[in-house]
Amino acid sequence: MDDLELLVNGMNYAGWTQVGVTRAVDASSGAFTVTLTERWEGQEGRGAQVEPWPILPGDKCEVRLGGITMVVGYVDIFKPSFSANDHTINIQGRDRTSDLIDCSAVHTPDEWKNIDLLRFAQVLAQPFGVGVSADVAVGDPFSICKLQQGETAFEAIERYARQRRLLLTPDGAGGLLITRAGNKRASIGLIQGENILSASGSIDHSQRFRNYLVKGQAAYNPNSDGGTEAHVEGGASDSGIRRYRPMLVIAESGGSNGSAQERAAWEANSRLGKSASASITVQGWRQTPGGPVWEPGMLVQVKSPWLRMDGQMIIRQATYERGEGGTTTKLDIVSPQAFSPEPPDSKKSKKGKKGGRNIWAEAIGEEEKKDG
Repeated sequence: MDDLELLVNGMNYAGWTQVGVTRAVDASSGAFTVTLTERWEGQEGRGAQVEPWPILPGDKCEVRLGGITMVVGYVDIFKPSFSANDHTINIQGRDRTSDLIDCSAVHTPDEWKNIDLLRFAQVLAQPFGVGVSADVAVGDPFSICKLQQGETAFEAIERYARQRRLLLTPDGAGGLLITRAGNKRASIGLIQGENILSASGSIDHSQRFRNYLVKGQAAYNPNSDGGTEAHVEGGASDSGIRRYRPMLVIAESGGSNGSAQERAAWEANSRLGKSASASITVQGWRQTPGGPVWEPGMLVQVKSPWLRMDGQMIIRQATYERGEGGTTTKLDIVSPQAFSPEPPDSKKSKKGKKGGRNIWAEAIGEEEKKDG
């Protein structure tokens, strides 16, 4: 049976009674929480002999699920507790990349010229001992990258990643991966009556807008009169929102009208795709017995009449659990539109399948409205 192993300073701890490991395609750090609950060893009035566990916050750790490394980082929290009858140990931690999220970007110099996203991320991550790689093209170099006072290293990298419509995610080995969602496909679908234990959905338009306008300023160019640099802007629209709902975004970095246009498309797509989401729980951590585990970023076909969902979705987050309810994986899924590089209204609308409504496609405007 698949088990979770927690290695702390090279020592392997297993036998956990409650397990939770979470990874997401749009979060740069994985996280875990494990709990061991045992009755006191003392019997018939004899004193219990319990050795204190040599685990402290800040210790290096590695988490493996079924032999597959999921988190390489540090222990954040160690919580022992006891009563007259039992004692409990809870340990929580995150990937090494968590330091990029928590810590300020302090660097000299604080400005770089003609540097691409990968190299910029590597420079900021290097002091934390975090490696950065990319499995997709990172785009052209930025004319200038500049830190903002007080921002974290992750916030600085993410500002420029959004300009290239790229995601920052943990690589499972303690490093940061620059990627796009949908590079992998699940080997099986999620099908009601077969492998779906439970599911719930949500369609929420409160964070969607009709028009998105991005404004910014480009870096100073001595060969220009200044007018071009001062008026950088781009826009995107979401025709699925029919009333007046504008949103103005100040570009996180300077650039061109083209980069502002890309930033507007990313904002519109992200909000549109995440407006239709679902949470699906399946048995076990693997797609098939002995097969690969479910992973965030995977494309997966979902068929659930009760949710009225029949189409392709992306796994945004996977939470691997073990406890009183058994061994399960909770998959938070969203429309692929959430990570699509194209503006919402640049795609031709798609007709629904004959014989029924797909409210999820309708919710993000992917189906033509029927006459009448």
